[in-house]
This record gives sequence, C-alpha cells and structure tokens, in this order.
Amino acid sequence: MRKSELLRALQAEIRRHSFDTFLTEQPSMANGGPGVVVPGCPACHRRIQTMAQFMDHLADDVLPQLLDKLAKNSESTSTD
Repeated sequence: MRKSELLRALQAEIRRHSFDTFLTEQPSMANGGPGVVVPGCPACHRRIQTMAQFMDHLADDVLPQLLDKLAKNSESTSTD
C-alpha cells in the first residue's frame, strides 16, 4: 500500500469519529423512550468524558484496528 493511500484511509477513519453525543437507545427519554444522551464517540457508541479521553480513544482503539484491517487487506491482495 502506498503512503498516499494509507494516509487517505487513516484520515477518513479519524474523520468518521467525533467527540459529540449519542443516544444509548432509541427513542430518547425526552420522547418517552429509554434512551439517554451521553457524551462520547457516536461512531463507536463509546462513552467519553474529556477531550484527552477522546484522543486516547483514537490512538488506542481506532488506529490499531484500522492498521490491522489495512494489513489484512494488503496481505490478501498481495497473495492474489
């Protein structure tokens, strides 16, 4: 995999994640349901309280999984 392709894949995955809020279940409590709005990463539904925890989430959870996925894709295309 070329560096430019790797960079684009990493950038796209990082941009998919955000430090925002999400509902634990649908519909929200305000609409009569069991869902509670919590801070965190909506893409992963992971509760996060601080920006430092969000940065750790990207570094410790998101990037290693993406690199493993890209490595497996690279291995499968190189053996074909």
